[in-house]
Amino acid sequence: MVVAKGLAVGLWTTLMVTLLLLAWLPTIARSRWGPTWKERARRWAKRAWGKGMMRALRVRVVTEGERPPPGALIVSNHLGYLDMPMLNSLMPMTFVARADLRHWPFWGYVSVVGGTIFVDRATKRDVLRVRTEMGEALARGDGVVVFAEATSTAGETILPLKSALLADATANGIPVHWLTVSYRTPPDGPSARDQVCWWGDTDFVPHVLGLFALKRVDCTVRFGDAPIRSTNRKALAIDLRRAMLRRFEPVAGRETGREPAR
Repeated sequence: MVVAKGLAVGLWTTLMVTLLLLAWLPTIARSRWGPTWKERARRWAKRAWGKGMMRALRVRVVTEGERPPPGALIVSNHLGYLDMPMLNSLMPMTFVARADLRHWPFWGYVSVVGGTIFVDRATKRDVLRVRTEMGEALARGDGVVVFAEATSTAGETILPLKSALLADATANGIPVHWLTVSYRTPPDGPSARDQVCWWGDTDFVPHVLGLFALKRVDCTVRFGDAPIRSTNRKALAIDLRRAMLRRFEPVAGRETGREPAR
């Protein structure tokens, strides 16, 4: 099962990237409508990729609440690398992700092609560039997802949210939508906290193999009842977290003694 899932994930991802690049070829000759066509093709490919990934990994996704409209700024909790294909299976989204993802073998290139916005949170000046790219993506009608905890967690709670990437929302009166993600695994197998959430000091490859070995994963995505506005970014972060915690379902699992988050 592990090998079959690995092959399915690799082949499906390669196919989607290849089809997307082929779809972009006509834009070389017709530059005037190139940007619009490229974004339409990218959105289609991301949605198709996410759906295929969920089928290959046997992840069943259930949603509650109304999905944000196109071009929405969205804050989500972050449980690991599975969040991105899972959310793309629901609606095409542009993610703000940590800068080192760009340099990962294979997946780094996939992220670049998918339009991921990379941020080096250790460099304050980089946040200004990222905010500009977020604004451009929102203007194109892309939904932009910020994992404002700035790390992935074990899913026991939602960590205090970082507010730096919410500055433009408060300055320009942009409503911020939110959602929460939670995973479950069958009771007779490994816990979702250990085999789905990627946190602490767990190495990537062993964790992926453990995820592939799971018989099934159930995921619940709860969309917020209403977006939140504020004129103060720190207050906005607090209000968002408070609203998210009211709807959040903690991820069940065994206590492992690992470090709390990466």
